[in-house]
Amino acid sequence: MQDYFRYLLWRLGRRQTVPAAFINDVPILENGEVMVDIKQDGSLQFHRDLKKQKSVFLRVKVYQLLKQAQRTLPKGYYFKICSAYRSLIEQRQLWDEECRRQQAAHPEWTRAELLRRVKAVYADPRFGFGGHQTGGALDVTLCDSKGHDYDMGTAYLEMGKSTPMWALRLSREARRNRRILYRAMAKQGFQNYPPEWWHYCYGDRMWAAYKRKKNAFYGLIEKE
Repeated sequence: MQDYFRYLLWRLGRRQTVPAAFINDVPILENGEVMVDIKQDGSLQFHRDLKKQKSVFLRVKVYQLLKQAQRTLPKGYYFKICSAYRSLIEQRQLWDEECRRQQAAHPEWTRAELLRRVKAVYADPRFGFGGHQTGGALDVTLCDSKGHDYDMGTAYLEMGKSTPMWALRLSREARRNRRILYRAMAKQGFQNYPPEWWHYCYGDRMWAAYKRKKNAFYGLIEKE
């Protein structure tokens, strides 16, 4: 009942996020679309963590839309990919590492508080899968030709009052850069996750829920 009330608030524009329970209930009609390695694209910049990886994957259509969005960026602006497809095994590893890090930094937190803080950074892999496991979600920011990040208000994965896409207390430059990123991605059909300015998706359950589609067409990909 509480989730349904929150969903109604979202439909009325009184809440920014769709409850997770409604996102997870979206039917998936998998279209079987393959993934492509985007690491070989010299026009894209990559986060230091992805630079260590041999390959970085996205669904073919997602990559094509990303390239279309890239062509609309102002001169001197480039996409930097911070995260793309990651398997459930990788998701569990990130989840466990973040749990250990937060527990060490805040031993006074209760288990419930610890899990709440970790969920703010990573989707909980214990009860299903998120958009990154479908190849339809990516974390992206803006940088210059040398890979130097533009001011987006917070660093990637920095959680705070300025992390939501439409946070109020931002510098003029950060607000401008977020609008550039948002407009480029939204114009091609991507959906931003409001609590995180860097997270965009297409074709997965989150995209379908926010776009009010009857179903998603990207499901879990078990690729190691």
